[in-house]
Amino acid sequence: MARERFLFGAALVGALMVLPVAFAQTPAAAPAAAPAAAAGPALVPPTVAVVDMQRVLVESAAGKSIQSQLDAERRKIRDQVTRMQDDLKNAQNQYIRTRSVMAPEAAKEQEQSLQRKQADAQRILQERQEAFQRGEGDAVNVVGDNMRDIVQQIAAERRIGLVVNKQAVISMADKNMDITDDVVQRLNTKLPSVTVTIPAPGATASAETPTAPASEKAEKAPPAKKK
Repeated sequence: MARERFLFGAALVGALMVLPVAFAQTPAAAPAAAPAAAAGPALVPPTVAVVDMQRVLVESAAGKSIQSQLDAERRKIRDQVTRMQDDLKNAQNQYIRTRSVMAPEAAKEQEQSLQRKQADAQRILQERQEAFQRGEGDAVNVVGDNMRDIVQQIAAERRIGLVVNKQAVISMADKNMDITDDVVQRLNTKLPSVTVTIPAPGATASAETPTAPASEKAEKAPPAKKK
């Protein structure tokens, strides 16, 4: 308590030391009163809705089609890894069996060949994994873009002022705020599937939506120029 009184007293002394300097100066004219700000319309709390974006991706037809294609691609990668591992193992066993009867130069060359094969296998696997991730990301982005368009459409129809991702919500008192089911339903109609394209190493991945009907293409086609 004594220390607290000392600190308070020191602060008070510091303030008193400033006062004489301030009073010694010529008093400045009082600033003109600022004009009163024009009263604007009262802010109305916006209507808030919630969308579970992760559930949309998992439960929608487009999301399921992406997952099915990715599962098939994962199996291809696993099969390729298994084949490469078997080839490396057989080459190593062959080297071990014949190393004792090989000339030193030949044994060294064979060992270097095995090291190159192992490095190539690791490079191929890394390239396949990177291509897989690019294809997955592009396909998910297609779903995300369409989902945002649908959310904006629903918000305009229902005069919803704010839509948030459910993963960021701590508590939700009214379950009617969740519009996830409506988003999934509309997304299934608009985007029943997405084609996942796993790019070749070094190429750009792409995800294509289903081909538009011929009638739709005709409507979008520009008019032919008159000769």
